[in-house]
Amino acid sequence: MDNNEKNIDVEKQRRQILDYASENGLVVDMFLQESKIEALKSSIKTDNHTLIFANIVALGMSLLQIKESISILAKMNLTVISVQEGYVWGPKDLKAFPRWFDLVLDIRSSMSSLLTCRALAERKAQGVRLGRKTRNKKRVFDGREEEIKQKLADGVTKVQIAKDFGVAQVTLYAFLRQHPELKPQNVMGK
Repeated sequence: MDNNEKNIDVEKQRRQILDYASENGLVVDMFLQESKIEALKSSIKTDNHTLIFANIVALGMSLLQIKESISILAKMNLTVISVQEGYVWGPKDLKAFPRWFDLVLDIRSSMSSLLTCRALAERKAQGVRLGRKTRNKKRVFDGREEEIKQKLADGVTKVQIAKDFGVAQVTLYAFLRQHPELKPQNVMGK
């Protein structure tokens, strides 16, 4: 996002917060940006404060960050409001939130795993082949075994042979491992 988009978004969020506060008889003392939850600890000295966010994502950019932010807020005896989602958590709610959050994440993970297993089983029952697709392309060295054997017999290095075929050295080495009969007996280590 460029700075203009960020400024418009910040102003929109401020407007949402001010509108909510006005509708609910609350007074906004200050605005914080960038989820500076730790900064709140030093600025709030008394209980009974309400923290208003435009949306839950303001608490963090990942579920773990949101959980950590709420854990910090729970220790501060605050009421937290998320305007867009309509969440209102009192101090007691916040203290229980991290445990519930972990439970929800565990349930979500289990459900996701179960749904994936079921979907894969269903696809397998339909005859769909699961796993990586096999390569159907013709390989670079297919049908050129004698040419490679001759180059090796002529003393051409493996590095040069790989360059001649336009492949990585690792590809040539793997091919030679699969075809040990190509390695001439009198040329070792090339």
